Amino acid sequence: MKGYCSRDPEWKKAFVKYIDQEREITNERFPSMALSTVDLEGRPAVRMVSPRGFVGDGFLRISKEDKGQWASDVLTFCTHAQSNKVQELVNTNDVQLVCWLPNTGIQIRCSGHAHLLFHPDNPNYSTLSLDIRHRVWPRDGTDAENKEEEEEQLNNKMAGGPMGLVNGSVLIDDEYIREQAFLNHSPVIQAWYSWPAPGRVKLADSSLYPMSIPKIEDKAEAEKYEANARRNYVLIFVDVNKVDIVNLKQSTRMLYTRRSDTSWSITEINP
Repeated sequence: MKGYCSRDPEWKKAFVKYIDQEREITNERFPSMALSTVDLEGRPAVRMVSPRGFVGDGFLRISKEDKGQWASDVLTFCTHAQSNKVQELVNTNDVQLVCWLPNTGIQIRCSGHAHLLFHPDNPNYSTLSLDIRHRVWPRDGTDAENKEEEEEQLNNKMAGGPMGLVNGSVLIDDEYIREQAFLNHSPVIQAWYSWPAPGRVKLADSSLYPMSIPKIEDKAEAEKYEANARRNYVLIFVDVNKVDIVNLKQSTRMLYTRRSDTSWSITEINP
């Protein structure tokens, strides 16, 4: 299956390597990251988020047909549809995510643009504004057409076309990706999305804050809360265009910047 296949950038290889090294000590699937946005008054707003990972990795398959043969450099995280960060990202979608890996002495800073995918039943729903086909590639050894695609990419480059892109289509099911992200939360986290809007005064009615939807005995009530949780669940796709990785133990710092032709420049800069 042909598609718009960029190749595995060096920054993601480094990112995954450092996370794997940290995981050997912490057993954490993916590190928490500080998300920086701009609030509605133009001031910086920072909070910790737990990324769901990269599209194509783990449970974030790009469609039901994806058996693990596709990878991407699109980072994802989730939020409540009524949270302040949603309003901020709709207003200005420039974001920066930073993680600190204390055991390996690595700081990773990713800059890019956030694209929100609401549930179809949410009033704010619209199709995803990011064309993920431009950010995926076949994993090594899983696509028989790799060689043909590479030749086609070279022809594109020689003809002045976009390097790293191949004409055709990759089946991307945005809703499937969002649904898998939701289903792979624990029941407790899923229940949070049925709660009232974050950051507002807490209401006195404790029934509005179920700790686990499957434990609600009334079936109709459980279905209501589950529908509300799904409606409030927003998956955010970050189209990364700049990555700054500092290795304090080795006193090195690498800056990765995406070019307009989808390739990446790599520059060693002062720590």
